[in-house]
Amino acid sequence: MNIHALGASGGLGGLTGSTCLQVNESILIDAGTGVTQLLLKQMQQVRHIFLSHSHSDHICCLPMLLGNLFNVADAGTPVTVYGSQDTLEAIREHVFNWVIWPDMRELPSKEKPLLRLQEINAGEQIWIDDVCIEPFRTYHTVPTFGFAIRKDNQTTAFVADTGYAESVIENINALGSLDDIIFECSFPNELEAIAHQSCHLTPQLCLQLLEGLHKQPRRVWINHLKPDVADAVHKQLREVQPPQGWQVLL
Repeated sequence: MNIHALGASGGLGGLTGSTCLQVNESILIDAGTGVTQLLLKQMQQVRHIFLSHSHSDHICCLPMLLGNLFNVADAGTPVTVYGSQDTLEAIREHVFNWVIWPDMRELPSKEKPLLRLQEINAGEQIWIDDVCIEPFRTYHTVPTFGFAIRKDNQTTAFVADTGYAESVIENINALGSLDDIIFECSFPNELEAIAHQSCHLTPQLCLQLLEGLHKQPRRVWINHLKPDVADAVHKQLREVQPPQGWQVLL
């Protein structure tokens, strides 16, 4: 796969932290507790952070990560956080509000801020050097982006948090051929009602999404298992597999 999962758990108590993917030394997707896998010097190389949505398991370490990056501000190069209008509005109002955390868009000064927010839209292609990142809509309780990452002549689709919906299948199909796809699988099949209510997936719903794709990816990865039901999800994933099999990000 052309990205590295620093955190892939759907909660606390899993084998890894919550969602954080490293595209390269300067680009992250989400800033869950998985970001703590980076050493301080590695954190200080981060310049671009793409947020899938505003839920805390995907943004909880963003304020503290930025707090380690004042060397960037000294260099006059802000860290850019990318997200939908809804996601950026949420972190402006509820995180960087001088109550939960200082507004990093004003530190060390408004003239040379540490943080820059950039709104992005579904279908837009953002190029950073030789990496192309394209957001697409998923189906969740808040507006959420998945991301197609095109790098090293490979394409990976990170579907992020989602429930089952025909629109998700359509949006993934629109990306074209995929080398890798990363599905979340939060709950076991017997909790499908909760999965539908919270807009998450089960092993059976993952299989339905996969079967709806026009062209099958070479590899299928699973992440975002809720730690308290992870054993049941693992068992069900082993029992029902697509031809290429499942690979679970731990």
